[in-house]
Amino acid sequence: MRLGGRAVALLAALVVVAGLIGVGSWFATGGRWQVVSTPSMGTAAPVGTLVLTRPAPSVAVGDVVTYRPPVANHPLTVTHRVVAVAPDGSFRTRGDINGAEDPWTARPSDLVGVAVVVAPGLGWLLEALPLLVSGGLLLWWVTRLWVPRRWGVPLRVLGFSGLIAAATTVLKPFVGVVTLATTSDAAGSHITLVSTGLLPIRVTAATGGELDLVDGQVGVLTTQVPEGEKGTVITSGVHMPWWLWVLMVAFWLTPMLYGLLAAWRHPLVVDDGPDDGPDDPPTTPIPVVAAPRSYRPPLVGTTVVAGLVVALTLVTATTTASFTARVTNSANTAASAAYFTCTSAFTDGSADFQVWPLDDATVTSGATARDASGNGRTGTYTGGFTTTTAKPCPRDTPARAVTLAPTATTPSYVTPSAVLATAARNTFSVAVWFRTTTTTGGRMLGFSTARTGASLSTDRHLYMTDAGRVVFGAQPALNTPMTVTSTKAYNDGAWHLAVATLSPAGMTLSLDGAQVAANSAVTSGSLQLGGYWRAGWDTLAGWPSRPTTDYWAGSLYDAAVYTDALPAARIAAMYAAGT
Repeated sequence: MRLGGRAVALLAALVVVAGLIGVGSWFATGGRWQVVSTPSMGTAAPVGTLVLTRPAPSVAVGDVVTYRPPVANHPLTVTHRVVAVAPDGSFRTRGDINGAEDPWTARPSDLVGVAVVVAPGLGWLLEALPLLVSGGLLLWWVTRLWVPRRWGVPLRVLGFSGLIAAATTVLKPFVGVVTLATTSDAAGSHITLVSTGLLPIRVTAATGGELDLVDGQVGVLTTQVPEGEKGTVITSGVHMPWWLWVLMVAFWLTPMLYGLLAAWRHPLVVDDGPDDGPDDPPTTPIPVVAAPRSYRPPLVGTTVVAGLVVALTLVTATTTASFTARVTNSANTAASAAYFTCTSAFTDGSADFQVWPLDDATVTSGATARDASGNGRTGTYTGGFTTTTAKPCPRDTPARAVTLAPTATTPSYVTPSAVLATAARNTFSVAVWFRTTTTTGGRMLGFSTARTGASLSTDRHLYMTDAGRVVFGAQPALNTPMTVTSTKAYNDGAWHLAVATLSPAGMTLSLDGAQVAANSAVTSGSLQLGGYWRAGWDTLAGWPSRPTTDYWAGSLYDAAVYTDALPAARIAAMYAAGT
């Protein structure tokens, strides 16, 4: 072997030895690693994620932790997020896409560690490493010792490609989708799915409807199954942006590039026979022979690498509850969350609905507030606004929410961009996330006769009193406002979800996923000729417990109006999507 080759081999051996020392030190000081095997953590830790944990004296709400369930003979560890901590240090956990907490309380002694590194995809690489390294070393030895040089490179390319294909076939890291739940209603069949592969996919139903998902993302595919049919067929396929296709093609071309590089470094020149004249360039035959039997590849590097592979294989096989424990979620709660993000929860609406996410990058007066419903009902920002990254729905992107900044003379509000009025419905729902510390109240969302400025009349209000209580009201007739009010104050600076409904069953008000007030006697509103849904401000003159300021001073997110009365289960699921 030439000096350069020996230096490379020595350097590789040193890197492997340093890696072994690092792994040993990590393990000796209490560090552990886990490979996520189920989708309960959503995009925070998709299937195939490598999770590194360290011991901790205590945990806090929001920490991702690995622990041994306090159940006799439980074979696996669990990696979930802490949702509650008791004074004695015991804690409750839940997977990010689960709608219920895990069915046990873990003790400090059950804790394996708190996650310090969460690396999506690297867990699959760790699981594939024994096959790839051991198979690659065997392939390299065989092709160097007993294969003629002309066949060495092609056989290595073919063999290692086969190893990669075998590993991906077993682990299925690139594309996968799991059905979590299926429900049906008047709007169609709703199939809740989660992606379990590295690559972005598009899921399509044979009866119409499609859904794009990325690794760990949960979404709802809505389709219309014809009457009399028992179901539909859904298919999934890779659906990537152009730059990811470029990366994948580059990856696929790597074996060919390796072969071209090898051919360039070791060209094969074949003598074409006798000299045919002055124009025939001289050639020098290069004999093609097998590597001499006396040749031996360097033993130091290969021995160390082989030892590492053996160590990883043994540890994986014998310590499934700690060092390389596989992670799972509770079997009884895996499919209980209907929505993973507020976006998916709010945009699963009836016909003709609208959703202003209020997360736009530009919120100056006159800017457009986008409509996430797909129905084109955009809004216009009027007045002063700022954005904040302290928003609800931690799994939604972008990480922005709008904060209204009104003044005594210039209120801030969002009004429909279209001049055409909207029909005044007696069956509808309004929903909005809000956060404030105001003691002067204000209107969050409501129906107005005027698109801009102060209206002559308003109805169907969702507003806050000076005391911080949330009010929903409607007028069965002009100048006869009827309201329902929360008993609790919500001006505590935290994010809350308000949902109000009006229907033939009456009016309801729900806060943070639970109904807090209702009046079955109120089934209609006034302003039957139509008007405009506005967020942030309009007059509240004549309404009970009118606040000091009619304008809203605080933050809003996902202001939505639906043309049906949302059921209690849907409202609870909308709130769960934001926690």
